[in-house]
Amino acid sequence: MSVSKFKRKPSGLEYVDNAFELQKDIMNLASKLSARWARIYTQPIDRMACLQADLINMAYNINPMTVEDYITRRWLIVMSRAVLNALEKRVMDMVRVLYMNPSKCFSRKNGKNYTKSEAIKMLDNKLETLGVNYQRQYDLIKGVLNADKKKYDKIKRSDISDKEIFEILVSKGIQSIFG
Repeated sequence: MSVSKFKRKPSGLEYVDNAFELQKDIMNLASKLSARWARIYTQPIDRMACLQADLINMAYNINPMTVEDYITRRWLIVMSRAVLNALEKRVMDMVRVLYMNPSKCFSRKNGKNYTKSEAIKMLDNKLETLGVNYQRQYDLIKGVLNADKKKYDKIKRSDISDKEIFEILVSKGIQSIFG
């Protein structure tokens, strides 16, 4: 017998899967820009979407057993959330551009464009899906941070200083990015 959907808790991998789903949706939406606007928006948005998904993936691959592991994982997740916030701002700027000429965003298989009202409806549907994925990612990140904090509080050392935490973040961050 299966557990009903509203009682089910998210799995540990769900926030990673959602990050890659969000990345795919954003890249798909960015591909709808005309060539003139694509040079301005597509490259920074693609980079940020990939960075957000990569940071989440790096955080997931850390199995926190020590204080250093918890600090590193938390730092990666918080950085991912910061990139997600910046990405949301960039995507909203891009969406304003898409709404300037929505009929050029989508084309039929025969090469003809949709009417303005049909294109706006399609763009609204894509943005609604994207908004749901954004909110879900924020909620999943918040849940992971809360769960890690509870586990971290059980093993936290009282003798660790802020300077040591900073040194751990710098060394582990450099190691996880370049190592």
